[in-house]
Amino acid sequence: MAQINLSNYKNLYLQTAKKYLSKMTLSLSQLSNDVSNKNALNDLHIASHSLKSQSQVMGFTDVVNICLNIEKGSDDTLKGNAQLSSQIISDFKESVKKLEQILK
Repeated sequence: MAQINLSNYKNLYLQTAKKYLSKMTLSLSQLSNDVSNKNALNDLHIASHSLKSQSQVMGFTDVVNICLNIEKGSDDTLKGNAQLSSQIISDFKESVKKLEQILK
């Protein structure tokens, strides 16, 4: 089986990654105003999951690990296993900033 050259997909990856980061930033802003906003929390979860998955295919382990933490935290909250706090939101915002730096 022939190996796929993933470098051909790097520009597409970066375009979609920026969209996911924007969605995560918006969701966190909404959650800062209302921690009970389930739609924003769900959007954060989906964006972090999607970016994690695409990054895994591309082999970007640092991005995968950061997204996995956000995905797990948002999933725990959505399932009622954890409560969202201003500290967690702040930690997620810091993680998104790290993602932005990595993807520059």
